[in-house]
Amino acid sequence: MSNLSETTHLLRSHVLHRAFYFAVSKARWELFQKRVLQFWQNEQALSERTSVAQEHYVPLMEKHLDGRSADITLLEIGCGPVCAIQYLEMGEKTYVDPLIVDYRRLFPGLMPESGTYITMMAERLEMPSASFDAVVCLNTLSDVLNPELVLNKMSKLLKDDGLLFVSIDVWPHWLARAHLLLAKFAPTLPRFNRLYTYTARGFRNSLSRHVQIISEEKVMAKRSWFSLSKEIIFICKPHDSSAL
Repeated sequence: MSNLSETTHLLRSHVLHRAFYFAVSKARWELFQKRVLQFWQNEQALSERTSVAQEHYVPLMEKHLDGRSADITLLEIGCGPVCAIQYLEMGEKTYVDPLIVDYRRLFPGLMPESGTYITMMAERLEMPSASFDAVVCLNTLSDVLNPELVLNKMSKLLKDDGLLFVSIDVWPHWLARAHLLLAKFAPTLPRFNRLYTYTARGFRNSLSRHVQIISEEKVMAKRSWFSLSKEIIFICKPHDSSAL
């Protein structure tokens, strides 16, 4: 099958599911990690993303975790240098990111001193099932090597009454197609595409295979004129759980 025929076939297939991506190679994922580190070289990046965490993510998590024990267990996948759950005044915190060592070198003394750090791809994380009261993954799944595997792992790590907070950038249907083609034929473009691109419907479909969606909220609209994406945060619980 020619490259064009293969692309057409995959486009038609992904239109049905509203999720637009090719499985990425480990080499391309590693290239993307270098791009992520370049992003954090910007002096304002940490300040801006910390503001988003404090103004949007944290109040929402506090609302849904209100009434929980002060010693709950919290896990953040793809914490970056922001480590959003550090701003929750409760819980035993664990941070997972493959670039933690690099972030601590970039921002000495600025990342939280308390908590457990695990420098690892989320796909390789091995922990006992039902270990956490809340799992948090903020704007990360479009950058991992295998989003479905990460979703599966996060769902298994939740306690029966646990909550999953996961946010992602979603795109209009036509723009998701454009990103698919760019990812295939121009993967080295510096800032335009992510490893994986979802529409809102496509991500809901993917997420619902692993957990039950309780609610969703728009975090913030992108301000760049050329970007029509928006970030949505989903609050979820394990399937067959009665805990809200």
